[in-house]
Amino acid sequence: MLALNGKLGRRLMYLIPVASSRLSINSKEQPLCPPAGSIALRTPFGAVRLASTRGSTHQVSLRITASSERQSDTVKDVKPALKHLGTSRQLRRSETPETAPHKQSRPSTTGGTTPETVEELEEIIANNCPVFYFHPAEKYFPCTVPWFLERCELQVIRKGWRRRVLEVVEAVGKLDGERLKQAQEWFAGQNWRRMFLMLRLVSPEHRRGQPGKLNQIPIYAHVKALTDPQTGRRTALEVNYCKFLAYNGSYKLFGWIYIGEVGAHDGDWEHVTMRLSADGSTVLGFYYSAHRHMDGVWRSADEAPRGADGRLLAHVALNGHGSYPTAGFIPRNLLAFNDYTSNQGAVWDPDSLVIVTNSGQGGQLPSVEDRGQELNGSSYPSLGNGPHAPGKQRTILREQAPWLEYKGRWGSTVEAPAQQEWFAKAENPVSRSFLKQVLFPLAPGIESIYEPAMEEVEEALDTAKENVDQLQSEAREAMKAMDGNIEKAEDKIEQWIKSRRK
Repeated sequence: MLALNGKLGRRLMYLIPVASSRLSINSKEQPLCPPAGSIALRTPFGAVRLASTRGSTHQVSLRITASSERQSDTVKDVKPALKHLGTSRQLRRSETPETAPHKQSRPSTTGGTTPETVEELEEIIANNCPVFYFHPAEKYFPCTVPWFLERCELQVIRKGWRRRVLEVVEAVGKLDGERLKQAQEWFAGQNWRRMFLMLRLVSPEHRRGQPGKLNQIPIYAHVKALTDPQTGRRTALEVNYCKFLAYNGSYKLFGWIYIGEVGAHDGDWEHVTMRLSADGSTVLGFYYSAHRHMDGVWRSADEAPRGADGRLLAHVALNGHGSYPTAGFIPRNLLAFNDYTSNQGAVWDPDSLVIVTNSGQGGQLPSVEDRGQELNGSSYPSLGNGPHAPGKQRTILREQAPWLEYKGRWGSTVEAPAQQEWFAKAENPVSRSFLKQVLFPLAPGIESIYEPAMEEVEEALDTAKENVDQLQSEAREAMKAMDGNIEKAEDKIEQWIKSRRK
């Protein structure tokens, strides 16, 4: 018996010819094939055939046609549904850093007690915000979310190898955070499995972001309380300092060979995480995230790099924008796709922060399970006048963030921040070792190549499953009809025999 686990097993079971009619998945026997069937489907990787038999007296042949007819139906589904989204609602535009009221950060009110609200931690969050150093060759810089949305169009995209735009939900200049939230609510009600929403930056000239206003661009901060999964006791606090950039540039092979737009996409969310003691009074360490945790590293509070004024430093990788504690050459992926950081480029020392929380949390601290990260090294007070005292007074922006409700893509590959693991859960507890960084075989951005292919295969498998289910249903109905006909025939034969005897 062949055993396959998880979602992959459930999908692959429709590709594997079997002699028996059952396959073990997750230690539970589930029906695999119809009573009989022969299925041929085409994928980007060639034709796949599924065959099974039941006994020797029944044989059913089924051919699954290409999905072009189904694709054309999706366009018909989208356009009438868009009419229900409407444009007559009274929309409130999200406040921008230029229009939002400001509030000076104030002394912490924790007083050594366990804070329960985000407001109690505002001073600590603002005073420990990192300073970011860019590479001198960097062309793509941070921007505010409202600025980005105003320059995007919102599209409905069909998944698969033949990805295409089915409809533009919102045109350039019509989109803001509130409208994005409404579009998400509309899309969620459509139950479209093979489509997703995507933000696309229309004009290439906007990929640069807002380099002329660098220090005026806020950091988006997200704070959460960590609890022991066994006892429920609070163990620590974490603050995600999120930087948002309009565009993620492409990578060059070995740093100089152009091989196309590998890794390039609109909308780039990156972050650095600060870990605090349970009451917020002590800084324990920092996590420098790069490439969706693939190359992230932890540094205890005393090991994290700091400027002459005691502020935390983070070095932003050229084009990819991952954060690293050091400047220089960062070897990765068999030395083929490396990162480069520097302390000689533009310096981003944000004047302000926007604090965002999970939907429905209000001012309460979101609570997530601790994943077991332990930092060895010295810590220091999160507030004070010692060697690590902040050198700049920052402000907290009172900006609404309805865009957090959006669950679609920011560009072709980037998931919405609230959908990413680092936002919804505790920070990744593992530092990426030098050896793993170099030997890890997956190049950055390669998901933009294989993801559509996998979506196409998934669609073909879903279609195959639907046809198999339909075949099973038709076979059951046919068997019932056949049984009924057999019973009628038997009755007639029996009546004929009785009549002959008489």
